[in-house]
Amino acid sequence: MKSRLTLRLVAVLVALFLFANDRVVAQGDGVTSELATWGKMTDPDGDCKFFAAEGMLLITVPGSERPHDLAADINTSNAPRVLQPAQGDFTLQVQVDGRFMPGDASTQPGRGGYNGAGLVAVLDPKNVVTLARAVLQHPGKEPASYVNFEIRTDGKLQRIGRTGDHRVPPDGPLFLRLERRGQKMHGSVSPDGRQWTTLDSKEIPADWKPELHVGVVAISTSKAEFNPRFSKLQLLK
Repeated sequence: MKSRLTLRLVAVLVALFLFANDRVVAQGDGVTSELATWGKMTDPDGDCKFFAAEGMLLITVPGSERPHDLAADINTSNAPRVLQPAQGDFTLQVQVDGRFMPGDASTQPGRGGYNGAGLVAVLDPKNVVTLARAVLQHPGKEPASYVNFEIRTDGKLQRIGRTGDHRVPPDGPLFLRLERRGQKMHGSVSPDGRQWTTLDSKEIPADWKPELHVGVVAISTSKAEFNPRFSKLQLLK
C-alpha cells in the first residue's frame, strides 16, 4: 500500500510540475489535439491524460471497469495513442519507463491483468502492429515482464504475443525499435539503446497502403491506474 501511495504521489508531483511550467498537453475528452514533437493525440474514451515536457511524454490511463486496448479482435480500439504519418520505410524508436504492475484483476473477461506501452503502426483500427513493453499477471501467479510484438490484419490477431517470447527486467528503462522494410515489420529491444536484440519479423499484407500512422500507445486491462513514460523518440523516414 505504501509503495502505491508513493508512486501515485510521484505521478501527482510530475503533473503539478508540468502544470506549473505550462507543459500540460491535454486531458482527453474524446478529442484529438496536436503535440509538437510526438504527433496527434487520440483518446477515444476521453478519460486519459497526456503530459509532455523536456522531451518526455507521460500518458495516464485510469483504473476502471473498461479495458483500454488496440485490439479489433476483441472489439476494443480505445487505447490512448499519439501518432504521426510515415510514408514507406521508416525506423521508429523510443525509450519506455514507468511502473508496470497491473495486478491479477483484469477488466477484460477471461484474461489476466495487463500493462503494455510502446510503439505502434496503424493503417486503420483493424490493421495494427504493436511492439510493447508489457507485463501480464494471471490470477494467483507472479507477473511476467516481456516484449509483446503483435500484428492484427482485417481485425484478426495473427499470433498472440507470449510471455516467453522475450523476457525483460521488470524495472528500469527499455528501448524499443519498430522498422518497416517493404512488406515486413521488424521489432527490436535494447536495455541501453546501443545493443539490440531483434525479434521475429511480421509480414504486412500486400494491400496495406504505403502511408501508416506511427507513434506510441498505452494499453491496460488493469483496474489500477497506469502511467507509462516515453522519451527519446526518433522517427527516421
